Amino acid sequence: MKMESIARNRTYLFAVLLVSLVGMLLVNGCVRYARNSDTLYEPSTTVRGGSGEVYIVIPESQQTRSPDVKRVLGTVTDDENRKLDDVYSSRSSAEIIQTALGLEFKRAGYTVIMVTKRPTTEQRVIELTKYDIKLDQVSEFTNIKVTCQVLAGMDVYKAGQLIKRLQYEAKSSKTDIKDRDLLAGIVLQEALQSVMLQASPELHNLFTH
Repeated sequence: MKMESIARNRTYLFAVLLVSLVGMLLVNGCVRYARNSDTLYEPSTTVRGGSGEVYIVIPESQQTRSPDVKRVLGTVTDDENRKLDDVYSSRSSAEIIQTALGLEFKRAGYTVIMVTKRPTTEQRVIELTKYDIKLDQVSEFTNIKVTCQVLAGMDVYKAGQLIKRLQYEAKSSKTDIKDRDLLAGIVLQEALQSVMLQASPELHNLFTH
């Protein structure tokens, strides 16, 4: 009887430890994901030799007027595709793309002016006409998968004339078991950089020739 009691106690303790371990994994693992996706963009292109002013235009409706405004960029689901949460940003997709373009052109040597209305003077202008960022996360038991798609369409003006309509698209995806709160920002930046690696050289060429 004593041996049976010891065996039962061991079984009970094992079950308690197992439940506790699973609970810890749930708290520290699969439920951890980024609800906010704001990131400090790092320019990626090697374009140089720019000079003068470039206006980058987004619609006024896409400019965030209050820090309390949150934009939904995507969703968080579990491995059975059940929605857990939304992914937010304090900036609109248009603002995120405008900022990335601006930083790339500043590094290239241009003076960048970000506005919400296209200037009527004969300036070099990039007017964003399409701006879509979709940032989704799948929170699984042992890891997190983040996928980001960026679409940027733009009209390019020079000397007051529309000279070209362009569109760029890129996708980035990453799965990891660590840095879950940072992964969304990392993947967002990678997708943005892929778009800028396509757009910046072509735009620079249009403005200098």
